Amino acid sequence: MDISLAIWVWVTILAAVSQSFRTAQQKNLKPRLGDFGASYVRFSYAMPFAWIGLVSYIFFSKTAFPTFNTSFSFWVSTAAILQIIFTVLLIKLFSHRSFAAGTAFSKTEVIQVAVFEAFIIGTIVSFQTGSAIILGFCAIILLSIAKGQVTFSNLIKSLFSIQAGLGLASGGFLALCSVCFRAATDSLSGDDLIVKAGTTLAISLLIQTILMGLWMQWAAKSEFVFTFREWRGSIVVGFFGALTSFCWFYAFSANAVAPVRAIGQIELILALLISMLFFKERPTWKELIAIFLLVLSIVLVLLD
Repeated sequence: MDISLAIWVWVTILAAVSQSFRTAQQKNLKPRLGDFGASYVRFSYAMPFAWIGLVSYIFFSKTAFPTFNTSFSFWVSTAAILQIIFTVLLIKLFSHRSFAAGTAFSKTEVIQVAVFEAFIIGTIVSFQTGSAIILGFCAIILLSIAKGQVTFSNLIKSLFSIQAGLGLASGGFLALCSVCFRAATDSLSGDDLIVKAGTTLAISLLIQTILMGLWMQWAAKSEFVFTFREWRGSIVVGFFGALTSFCWFYAFSANAVAPVRAIGQIELILALLISMLFFKERPTWKELIAIFLLVLSIVLVLLD
C-alpha cells in the first residue's frame, strides 16, 4: 500500500468516525429542534468552521485560492441541492412505521454510487471492487435483519411500499450528490487536495445554509428560530459536520467515490464494537457474520 492510498483510507475512516459523532449529537438535538432544525444546523453551524479552516490553511501555507469556473459552479450547486433533498427524504422516512425497512433500502447507496460514477464521470470500478461493494451491501441487509429491526419477509413485502421508495430515493440522492461533489472538487485547478476539498465544502455549505434557511423561513419558521437558541449543542454538530464532509471530499478527490463509500461502511462495525465493549451487548451470530462480510468487503477494496 503506497502513501497516497494510506492517506485516503485513513481520511475515510476519520470521516466515518466523525459522522457517528455528528449523527449522535443531531439525535440529541432533535427533540428540541425538530427534524428540520436538527438537519439545518448540520449546514449552518458547519459553515463557519469550513471557512475558518480554509482561509487559515491558505494563509499559513501561502497557497493561492482556487479560481472558480462554470463547471465548478454547476457541480457544487447541484451537489448542494441534492444533499438537501436527500436530508428531507431521510426525514420523511422517519415518519413511516416501517422505518427500518426503508433505511435498509437507502443503503443501496453503496451500489448506486458506483453506477452514477460510471455514467457521470466515467470511472468504472474493477470486478473485485464491484463484488466487494455488493458483498458489503448484503452484509448491511443482514445486519438490519440481525438487529430485529426488520425480517427478510417484511423486506420483500415492502419492496413496492412508500418507505421502500423513499429509502431508494434517499440512497439515490446521496449517491448522486457524492459523485457531483467529486466532480466539483476535480473541476478546480491546482494539485492541493486540501484546498480543493476545503473550497468545495465552504461554497456548498454557504449555498445550503442560504437555500435551506430561506425554505425554513417559509415552511418551518419556529424550528429555524430554535436553531439559534440551541447554539451550544449545534456548534458540536457543526464542527463534526464540517470535519466529516471535508474528509469525504478529500477522499473523493484522492480516489474513486465508490470504493471510498464502501470503506466508509466501517462506521457500522465501529457502532457494533461500541455496543459490545461499552454497553455489554452480546452480538448475535447474524451480526458476527455481517461483521465478517463487511470486513471482507473492505479488505477486498483495499487489496484492489
